[in-house]
Amino acid sequence: MFDLRKEAEMRLHSEKLAKELALAKQREESEEQTAPENAAAADADPSG
Repeated sequence: MFDLRKEAEMRLHSEKLAKELALAKQREESEEQTAPENAAAADADPSG
């Protein structure tokens, strides 16, 4: 059986990893949403 300290360390690591994954997913989704807008703006830019 794990001791309490080891269990707490594992939980902290899991929470940190979950937070990092959520932030990465959020960044990826926001980039996907802005990418079509940027492409449309580049197509509409006559100086292009």
